[in-house]
Formats: sequence, C-alpha cells, structure tokens
Amino acid sequence: MTLLNKHSGQVPTKIRESRTDGAVHSLRDWIFARGLRTGDLLPSESELCAELNVGRNSLREAVRTLRATGVLEVKQGAGTYVGILSLKSMSDELIFHSRLAVDDQASYLRYLAEVRESLEQGLITNLITEGLKPDFEVLEKILEQMDEEAKSGFVTSATDRKFHEELLAPLNNPISILLLQVFWRIFDELLDSRYDPVAAGKTADRHHAILLAIKSADPRGARIAVNSHFDGLRNRIGSRDFKID
Repeated sequence: MTLLNKHSGQVPTKIRESRTDGAVHSLRDWIFARGLRTGDLLPSESELCAELNVGRNSLREAVRTLRATGVLEVKQGAGTYVGILSLKSMSDELIFHSRLAVDDQASYLRYLAEVRESLEQGLITNLITEGLKPDFEVLEKILEQMDEEAKSGFVTSATDRKFHEELLAPLNNPISILLLQVFWRIFDELLDSRYDPVAAGKTADRHHAILLAIKSADPRGARIAVNSHFDGLRNRIGSRDFKID
C-alpha cells in the first residue's frame, strides 16, 4: 500500500540509497549470511568487491563506516576482522555531547549518573535474589586496597571498577559490564580526581556497606548502600569539578 503525502496528495519520492550506504548494508548482510563471528577474518578487498558487486571505493567507505561503529576491526598488515563488542562508539558519542552541553554539563552528568545507578541497583538486586555469591575473599582484598588508597586522599577509579566487576561477575552478563565500562570511561574523562581524605574514606566505607548487604542477602540494604555510594558522585558533579581541556 502506497501512502500519499497528506499535504500535497502526492506520492513521496523514495530517497535513493547512496553507494556507500548500499555497500554497508550489503557487507553486513554478507557477514550474517556467511555466519561469521567475532574475530573472523574477512576475504581480501578484491574478493569482497566481487562477492558484493560493489566498487573498490564504495567498499572502502563501507569498511570505514563499519570500523567507526566497531562492527569491523582493521589490523594493519593482517586484514579486516569482525569486530569485538566494546560500546566504545557509544561512550565516544556520550562524551562528545556532554562536552557540547558545557553550559549545563552538571545536569547532563546527573542524567548519566542516574542511569548508571539504576543499572547497578538492578544488577545487585538480581545478584541477591538469584542467590548468587561473588568471591568474598577477593572482594575483601580489593577493599583493603581501597582503604589504603583512601588514606592517601583518593580512591582510584581502577580499584572502584575492579570491585564492581568482581561483585557482578557471578551474573555472567558481559553486556552489563560493557555498559558500566561506558559510564566509567565517561566519568573518568570528564571529572577530575581530587585530594580529599574525607570523601575518599566515605567512598571506601560505602563499598564496605555494599559488600555487607550482599553477604547478608539484603536487597533493600544493598540498594540503600548503592544509593549512598552514588552520593559521592553526585557531590563531585554538584561541585562542578570538571576537567577543562
């Protein structure tokens, strides 16, 4: 059924697909049809041109487009491979737009913090309700390291990240970790680390509270602890402690 333009009564002109867009769609469909998986090597450029019936320039543009979104990975001197899921392009875009929102960057970062907090609260609740237990011994060692860092005035993002990744490992959900890595990268890029022994001590204490709630199989306590943990991030955002290029 063809729909008419409600204003002119005419059939709208179909937008023609560019050669590059056509090559992108053809290459993606070819990958699916051949059943390729992450890390698989694609044929040579000349072979792909013949397979897809596209010109060399169109194919190269298609590869550039898919490389930029992480679908393909080009290794110099080794060839083109099906890419590994990283969500890097997503974090690049979010960082870019947060920098554009320079007049209201605090609000933008608060929105991101709200999404990240909701994600972590949901994941930790799932961890408890499903009866899954992380490696408490490893987590305790990470907290010991965090306590030592707190004495020096700040907790590194690497230690914080290690704690959360280890905590959520039993869920065996790599997508959730990738999403959290997006947020970690954004806040690492946009917020300055600062010497603050009091804030660092509170950060360590809040992580101890999260672990205690997990050990007690207390989902409500865990959500409260996570919310308290994010108070530290909200305070940093509220102080407009942003990096300036």
